[in-house]
Amino acid sequence: MTDPLATVRRFVEDFLGRADLAAADATAHPRIQGITGLKPMGPIDGLDEYKGIIQAFVAAFPAEAPVRIIDQFASSDGTRVVTRFHSRQRHAADFFGVAATGRVILFDETHVARLRDGLIVENIVSATNLEFEMLMAPVLAPMILR
Repeated sequence: MTDPLATVRRFVEDFLGRADLAAADATAHPRIQGITGLKPMGPIDGLDEYKGIIQAFVAAFPAEAPVRIIDQFASSDGTRVVTRFHSRQRHAADFFGVAATGRVILFDETHVARLRDGLIVENIVSATNLEFEMLMAPVLAPMILR
């Protein structure tokens, strides 16, 4: 049996933090669903779409330092893992049409991952990313508040 904490840690640190596609393949189910502001129009539907979104995000916001796990715990049956982390990423390229600012932005996120057969099938993101949200608001608000 795989360690659910280690699975989610690798997903967060390597896939979300560095766009490591091998980490995505090793930790996420092909039909994973992701609920995140990185796709404001609805859930990320499947691993291929998740990979494309994370690759674009990390290209525009490369990490200034490795992701730092703040807290992590799992349900007693290992089917849910909650992970809070910090990541500092530089806005180095256009994203959703917002020109690069060069700003280093703190991402403070909590992810609730649901696992089945050792793979993540759902990842729900809750974030206190106010600087990122304000930076992206002119573009993302019309997509969300339609």
